[in-house]
Amino acid sequence: MMPERIMPLSRNDFRFYHTNSNYYIQSFSKFTITGREKFCVTWNWSCFGFTFLWMLYRKMYFLSIITFVVFCLPGINILLHIGAGIAGNYLYYKHVKEKILEIRATQSSPNYVPVLQEIGGVNQWVITLGLIVCIVMALLFAVFFSAIMTSMGHYTGITI
Repeated sequence: MMPERIMPLSRNDFRFYHTNSNYYIQSFSKFTITGREKFCVTWNWSCFGFTFLWMLYRKMYFLSIITFVVFCLPGINILLHIGAGIAGNYLYYKHVKEKILEIRATQSSPNYVPVLQEIGGVNQWVITLGLIVCIVMALLFAVFFSAIMTSMGHYTGITI
């Protein structure tokens, strides 16, 4: 299958869509360097480490749900993180491109930039959610670890 011919998106489209545009403009240019859109390997540490939350933060809701479900499958989650680290920038490029083209098709010139800025960007509330998730996980780990230590103490006669 031939890669699809890309509709030129300007750097300003990306700048208005996203506040951290310099990193992403550089990353996105790798996918269109030949004049045709195609995947190439890049690496995104944030996507690797926080896959579900990163996608939610970037407003990629459907993919965030899929990654959350896959993350819950034992033994698969590390593969998910590695794959997401490799493909995250490309998946985000496809998401941003789709949104920009959708806005272009539905908005007149005077409305284009404000709508692009409103729909683009990130979900700031995900940072708070991420902190809450980390705190809950730390507490659960502490409870689990202390329960194991307590049960080990019963079997060995050691008191803690």
